[in-house]
Amino acid sequence: MLANLSVATIRAVAQGVIGVAAIQALLIGLALLFAGIGVAGVLAIIALILGIAQVPALLITLPVIIYIWASGDYSTGAAIMHTIILLLTGMADNILKPMMLGRGVNVPMPVILFGALGGMAGGGILGMFVGATALALGYEIFMKWVATTPNSDPALS
Repeated sequence: MLANLSVATIRAVAQGVIGVAAIQALLIGLALLFAGIGVAGVLAIIALILGIAQVPALLITLPVIIYIWASGDYSTGAAIMHTIILLLTGMADNILKPMMLGRGVNVPMPVILFGALGGMAGGGILGMFVGATALALGYEIFMKWVATTPNSDPALS
């Protein structure tokens, strides 16, 4: 049972991280194309790589927003619209990651999310998988331990 949970947790984290990074890179690429940025494809690929490495995509979108406002090629309304779209696409992982990380695992999503984030902070890319798996296994063992009822002592009844 614990081996199946380990496999499911690693699969959920891998699909969640890569899936969220791909979706976010696609959204950023489309937003950059819509804004008329010439190097949209390159920036989308960089956003994909940063997303897989768990680095915020705002590192890509914020300089583009600064460029949009500093270039003077956009009207105020267009600059505001592109700023809002780029900010939303840059922060899309904040919504997508919690939805995608816990799919297919019989452990609550916050356990997987906190394990992945804590593991990433402590051990990098590999730590993300180890942390999520360790916390999921610990949670499952703890829940089984809490669910067991000790032999009741008749003298205490």
